[in-house]
Parts: sequence; structure tokens; C-alpha cells
Amino acid sequence: MVQEPRKTELANACYPIIGAIFEVYKTLGPGLPEYIYQEALLTELNRTGLPTHKELEYHPMYKGQPLQAFLKMDFVVETSIGNVIIECKALTQLTEKEHYQTFGYLRGTGYPVALLVNFGTSPKVQLERFHNNNGQIEVF
Repeated sequence: MVQEPRKTELANACYPIIGAIFEVYKTLGPGLPEYIYQEALLTELNRTGLPTHKELEYHPMYKGQPLQAFLKMDFVVETSIGNVIIECKALTQLTEKEHYQTFGYLRGTGYPVALLVNFGTSPKVQLERFHNNNGQIEVF
């Protein structure tokens, strides 16, 4: 379980990112392809002033050696708590597959936070927040 002061710190760091996500959904609504939401979200994230990387390639380590294979995340946003992963979907419902993909990104990178965003739901965007606590994935 994420400790309350840490939970507040994580939430505060993600606040402008979540605001950008809500703005995209408020403007576009559900029903569009994922790549449309990604482009709109990049526009909104750039407005926050936070350094944002689209489709960042990250080479995980295996026994101290970087692998040639890589993870490619939809977005990585640099924040005061470290890098935040954003994984975008446009589905009627998230499944374990999307959760496991997001958890794999957190474990593979060691980044502290991932946001799993589903723009395909109505009447509001589906947003799930995860914290990497030394390899243990926790909801916050």
C-alpha cells in the first residue's frame, strides 16, 4: 500500500498530465482511433511544459547488461517524481492484457508511475494510476 504522503506527492506530480488527458477526452469524446487521441494528447502535454517523449524506446537490463530488445511506451513524461509512463488505449473495456503490458513497462524501466488511459469508454475516460514500489505494482 502506498503511504499517504507518498500518494499525495505522486498525485500532485501527475495532476497536469491527468488534466491534459481529461481535456483531450472532453474535446474529442469516445469512438476515435487510438492514434488520434495520442496526437491530441501530445499537443496537450506539450502545453504543460513538462518534457514529453512519444514512443520512447527503452532497453531493459538483464543481469547488468542492456538488452538489444526494447520497450516502446506511448509517452514518457519527465516530472518531479521521475518519469511517468502513459499507455493509451481506445477500447470498450480494458483487459488483463493492457494491465500486464503497463505493469511490464513499470518493472522493465523502474520508472515510478504509469497511467493507463482508455479513451474508448463513455461517459468518461477510464484512467488507472499505478506506482512502482521497488518492483511491487500498487494502485494509487
